[in-house]
Amino acid sequence: MFIRKSFLIFMVLFISGVCVPSARTEGSQAIEITGISVTERDGTTEIEIKGSAPFNYTVYKPSDPYQVIVELQNADPGEFTKKILIDRAGVLDIAAVRDESTPGIVRLKIGLTVPADVEPVSRGDSLVLVFDNPEAEETASSGETVEGEEARSDDAGLVSGALPAKVYTGEKINIDFQDAELSHIFRLIADISGYNIVVSPDVKGKFSMKLIEVPWDQALDIILRNYGLSKTLEENIIRVAPTSVIAKEEEEIARAKESKERSGDLVTRVYPINYANVDDVKKAIDTAKLLTSRGFISVDARTSSVIIKDVDKKHGEYENIVRALDVMTPQVNIDARIVEVTTKFTRELGIQWGAIVQPSPQTRIGGIGIPLPGNVGSDSFFSGNPLLVNLPAAVSQGAGGSIGIGYIGAKTLRALDLQLSAMETTGKGRIISNPRIITMDNQKAKILQGKKIPYQTVSQEGTQTAFVDAALELIVTPHITPEGTILMNLETKKNEADFSQTSFNGVPTINTNEVTTQVLIKDGDTLALGGIFKTTVQKDLAYVPGLGDIFALGWLFKKEKKVEDTTELLIFITPRIVK
Repeated sequence: MFIRKSFLIFMVLFISGVCVPSARTEGSQAIEITGISVTERDGTTEIEIKGSAPFNYTVYKPSDPYQVIVELQNADPGEFTKKILIDRAGVLDIAAVRDESTPGIVRLKIGLTVPADVEPVSRGDSLVLVFDNPEAEETASSGETVEGEEARSDDAGLVSGALPAKVYTGEKINIDFQDAELSHIFRLIADISGYNIVVSPDVKGKFSMKLIEVPWDQALDIILRNYGLSKTLEENIIRVAPTSVIAKEEEEIARAKESKERSGDLVTRVYPINYANVDDVKKAIDTAKLLTSRGFISVDARTSSVIIKDVDKKHGEYENIVRALDVMTPQVNIDARIVEVTTKFTRELGIQWGAIVQPSPQTRIGGIGIPLPGNVGSDSFFSGNPLLVNLPAAVSQGAGGSIGIGYIGAKTLRALDLQLSAMETTGKGRIISNPRIITMDNQKAKILQGKKIPYQTVSQEGTQTAFVDAALELIVTPHITPEGTILMNLETKKNEADFSQTSFNGVPTINTNEVTTQVLIKDGDTLALGGIFKTTVQKDLAYVPGLGDIFALGWLFKKEKKVEDTTELLIFITPRIVK
């Protein structure tokens, strides 16, 4: 018995020419198969067989190039006693078979959809069979991904992947053929299915496959895919032919249909265009390639019409296209408000005083009567004597006020003059600019109002006069979204000439206020695009050195001026769809 088994194994290895013995050894306890999974990554298929311990195995291929057999010594199939139908990643099915004449040996028969050289790799307690899958290129080009999923015996013989499974409803059949003619297989399926199957003379080849309890329509799809065939169904007739033949026939049918459409008489029609641009309509039809090879299209700008000459059946399609393109373009009313608020505040406090004491005709103490260099000097309002401190506020007619106190002694010449002056001004201003403009959807619009300031430039060509804008400007491009909101590209400018600050030749500077942005706003809503808030605070002190720093009494020797200017610029925008 031992000699007979050895001889059989030797003959199988000799015929197949592929033998990979494993050097692993295990104890007497059977190694149970705990899982089987199929994974495809980067054009390579991996069949992983998981066990309770490392396997002692032999992998060989029989004469059928679509089959691989893995013989596991001292193994137990566990839950995997039924055939597992894979039908993806280059693997058709996997079946675990036990031979009662050789206890302890489990043979895994792996059916492939493509001939491949399998390389076994041991990974811990798993045996992994790796081979290159040519079908992976087609899967990758179609954008589909196949991931492995571990098979279980309660999966009813099906390993599902990421691809949606096709539902088969045919009667289940059993097929077990070796080197049978394909035409015989199709005749068998025809008898079972009830369909009439017509096989093209180009279909040739031998069939070797074993399928158990498989729906006949699924078996037919598997056979067609294995041999590069396709089918067409017309009522109860199934026609089987090479895929290339059917593809060529479909192309010929499409060309015949197109030729039939072109075979009609040419009809010329004029389509009036009410709202759209005739050149845009013509371009849209040309880009869509709707015209037949005999068709022709032209435009008449004077009457705003599109002229199409083509077969009569195509004009219905042209009419629908023109109706869809020739619609009224909505318009948008843009209302902008540029608000500029200015506030000015000035406060000034000053003092003037003088004193004179003359105890004797030879002695006199007081202010200087004769002006010295750098001394603007002034006489007091009461006694007419020179002032000691002359720091008045800038009061004048209509601005500020002053109050004075004077004293003259009779016995001894004594005189005192004191004058306080103060000025405070407050000013508020508000400028509202309100540019408005209406434009069509997706059309740029511009409104400008202001002045052009001339200035001269000197170059090799001589003296030239150029101009710069000092104007209020609004540039906007609106777009109405499908949900009714308005998307706008906005550019707002408010540039003004400042004649208080000029160049050496009298050209004023330009104060610029600009905003460039893109906003999304609902119809009729008002949005504040932005604002500029500017505050200028200036404080001036004039005093007598040393004396002006004395606490409390220092106010007799100094004057104070405070200026505060505030400028605020706000920009508001309100778009409305014109209905």
